[in-house]
Amino acid sequence: MTRPELIEALSGRFCADFADTLADRVAAAGAFGLLYAVATVPPATLPKALQHKVAFRGAYVLERLYFASPAYLEPYVDRFYRLDFPACSDPSARRHFGKIMAHLLRHHAPDADTLGRIAETAGAWAVDPASKVAVRIGAVEVLRACCERVPWVAETWDDLMAMLARDATPGIACRLRRSWGAVVRK
Repeated sequence: MTRPELIEALSGRFCADFADTLADRVAAAGAFGLLYAVATVPPATLPKALQHKVAFRGAYVLERLYFASPAYLEPYVDRFYRLDFPACSDPSARRHFGKIMAHLLRHHAPDADTLGRIAETAGAWAVDPASKVAVRIGAVEVLRACCERVPWVAETWDDLMAMLARDATPGIACRLRRSWGAVVRK
């Protein structure tokens, strides 16, 4: 699979099994690295709308492959921690990156400075009024994974929960009741 073929596939018709079908094609071609590169830094030569589509769909397929086999992301974990997660500016890609990061942090431990930057990024996404609900949920899950390792996250947790509780959507209200309120803090 070439870069142009991948970009064409990401920007083409969307169908019900889009992510699964494209994930299978990427895996069969051994093109995870190419997908990672395109999903994290869509070509600047594309029009803005197409850059967004490629970033969002690329992150969607990246998430599918990661959860099918976390080993796909292993060569890129440090880059994801240090550069690509904090640099993600596409609001739709953030949804998928948040899910991946929350899972990664339950199984890997980056250094304290990197973890602090990850928490800062997730905190900004969680409190941004323009963030979509799914992005906020992913961001809070990242913060939840940071809570015991990043002191300021634990110190601000109750305030974050109070802020999210105001005018909470059903998805956020459910998480507030079921899992976020029970976070263990030092």
